[in-house]
Amino acid sequence: MKAKVISIFTQKGGVGKTVSTINISGVLAEMGFKVLVLDVDSQANASLIGYGLDPDSEYTIIDFFQKSETPIYEERGKDGNVKIIAGSIDLITSGLNKDSLRKAIKKVENDFDYILIDCPPKPINEELSFGEIAVFASDYIICPVDYDEFSLDGLTKLIIAINKLKTKKGLKAEYLGFFFAKVEEQTVDFKEAYKELSESPISTLLFQNYTRKNKYVRTSIREGESAVFLKPYNPISMDYRKLTHELLSKIKINGKEA
Repeated sequence: MKAKVISIFTQKGGVGKTVSTINISGVLAEMGFKVLVLDVDSQANASLIGYGLDPDSEYTIIDFFQKSETPIYEERGKDGNVKIIAGSIDLITSGLNKDSLRKAIKKVENDFDYILIDCPPKPINEELSFGEIAVFASDYIICPVDYDEFSLDGLTKLIIAINKLKTKKGLKAEYLGFFFAKVEEQTVDFKEAYKELSESPISTLLFQNYTRKNKYVRTSIREGESAVFLKPYNPISMDYRKLTHELLSKIKINGKEA
């Protein structure tokens, strides 16, 4: 069956995008799904830091775009069910178009249940970017939100940008919504941000589950694995498990269940 492709997208860095990509993939692998993680952020944080891959990997996302042969994967997670294609700091959009990643994915889409794309932390604008290339390859888009610099206006602008891609360029991906990451539950900032979103016109896009701030995330990054795999019952692992189950429920509601 064709894999479901999910972009983890943000308009700014430091909000938990890469950590979320790694741990959602870990939960999916734990559930027995075959998962592919594509690092299309030119900083290559997911692969080089989060998964601890060699910066001189034999095969990178550049090869995935350019070559037709079977990709070379790194393996992580339960039973090696998470496959990763390494990112590259040399990744550029030259010679690519909005459909380049979608076409590249076609050669592997029947080998996986889910494909997660770690996107660059940049706004979607008029210039071709890897964020745009990623969402055009996707079935779904989700976004982590940093409540410390929470901006309802920023989220609204993102929704407008996605809708423009739908009306002007034929984007098919469904925007499933956003979730709070690195949360300190008892802070006034988080409570106010969560309340504001819950009562806003875009409240239906708010994930009910969120991930709490947790020191073990740093340890898991040093180990080059998801916290979910290394410590299944750590609070951060439980948070990502709940979040991922909510994600799968949203996919089912949208009629594209894997």
